[in-house]
Amino acid sequence: MKNPGQNDELLPAAPPADAPATGEPPLVTSRTWKQHTPDTRDREDAGPGAPRAATLRAGEYLLDGVIAEGGFGVVHRAVHAASKAPAAVKIMHADLISRADVVLRFQREVDAIGRIRHPNVVEILDVGRLDDGRPYFAMELLQGRSLEQHLFARGRLSADEALAILDPLCGALAAVHALGIIHRDVKPSNVILCERGGELRVVLLDFGIAKLLGATDLSLTSSRHVVGTPAFMSPEQLLNRPVDMRTDVYALGALLYTMIAGSMPFLATTYPVLRHLHLHQAPPRPSLHAPVDPAFDDIVVRAMSKDPAGRHPDVAAFLGDVRAATARIARTGAVEAGHIRRLAIGLLVEVLAESRALEAPTDAFLADFEAVVPDAVAALAPSGFSPLAITSTSVLLAAPFRRDERGTDEARHRAIAAAIALHTRLAGPGQRDPRISVRFCLHAGDAVLTEDGVLVGGNLLELSSCLPETAEPGVYASPAMLDGVAFLSHRVPGAAGATIPMRRVFVRSPGRAAAPA
Repeated sequence: MKNPGQNDELLPAAPPADAPATGEPPLVTSRTWKQHTPDTRDREDAGPGAPRAATLRAGEYLLDGVIAEGGFGVVHRAVHAASKAPAAVKIMHADLISRADVVLRFQREVDAIGRIRHPNVVEILDVGRLDDGRPYFAMELLQGRSLEQHLFARGRLSADEALAILDPLCGALAAVHALGIIHRDVKPSNVILCERGGELRVVLLDFGIAKLLGATDLSLTSSRHVVGTPAFMSPEQLLNRPVDMRTDVYALGALLYTMIAGSMPFLATTYPVLRHLHLHQAPPRPSLHAPVDPAFDDIVVRAMSKDPAGRHPDVAAFLGDVRAATARIARTGAVEAGHIRRLAIGLLVEVLAESRALEAPTDAFLADFEAVVPDAVAALAPSGFSPLAITSTSVLLAAPFRRDERGTDEARHRAIAAAIALHTRLAGPGQRDPRISVRFCLHAGDAVLTEDGVLVGGNLLELSSCLPETAEPGVYASPAMLDGVAFLSHRVPGAAGATIPMRRVFVRSPGRAAAPA
């Protein structure tokens, strides 16, 4: 039985010049096809002593180099013999002709793509069989790179960039669904980004495991094989249950998360663990794991619902929510219904003390204890922090940051450095009663304020309920705060009900090992 974590898709385009070099880990690691340089000649299927691949034909197409190959077939670069128009020709491996289920899958891909006429779906040009019986089909040769390669090179995408890809992709899937076809393998390596006339063309590939709704071919529908790519696979696929268009909505939710957060929603190195996460782990909120606007949180959580009934009913509804969230992000800082929404770095400063010292405090102890919060507010003001909510033992401060990636990274780095510096100073000898300590918790999120500056919403409010399980002093930060900045950290257990995960930040001094802040 084939490992369900493997995948057999083939990319009908040569890898771009700026594709990741051999040996570099791709963002999505489930692909098993291998690419060839354009001058490689395919001799494997033709047998020893066969002529060069450039002399082989598939119908009206002359085969040149091998672009990619996988478990089911090989994709060749080709040209039409008469018109010299370029194409990509996919040919099944010779040793698979006797496998009825594989031939059916190959034919299904041809049938599925052939029924679709859409600018964002790869176009079938010709279909046929070679003299030895191997089926093939010719399709347009795409000049571009996969979304997988794009994310590997770029990292996280902005809201506008993600929407520019999702808009045409959802249009393609809507056309596919209208014909009763479910793609079942929407993922970054099956989305090709092409430049055409100075404009982006997004093309959906690989319908090899597409499901034709109402089809009765038991050879595929009752197979024990799990079809799809686990990193983007819906629970119903993993359980081999019936699928519909909401299966592709689940994959779109995972794809949205991957584009804006820069990593897949569930990370695991083994199929059983990844399967368990998709089946049982709550859908992740991207803003908790990367410096992403929380406007996308509810979209991802809904699209990746375990129960299809809880998802968007179709790709149009999903896209509508993404468009609305992108527009909302553009309005950040504008006054709406008397409220102002701002992206901000939240810093919760909490004063801790030994329980015995609080039972019968001395005047000196109380003076030191009560001075921590105002001292912290004054010390953090030069770093752009201003208080949003103050109690006798804590203060929640916020500092705004720009939405561009460089500005966000610099702001997060400065904020963590400021917290570490203040913690180091406050923890120094002679600063205050040694029975008093301080804990700092940081998160990059949003705050909703009244026009008078009163905090009434946003996920920065959740910081006070997301403290570490144990009352240990130090500097703690969320994954969204730490993503991409040069600070060592380790995970710590969260308090019951905590929604924002926290990590303990370590400081590396020159010539010394890292120590917790």
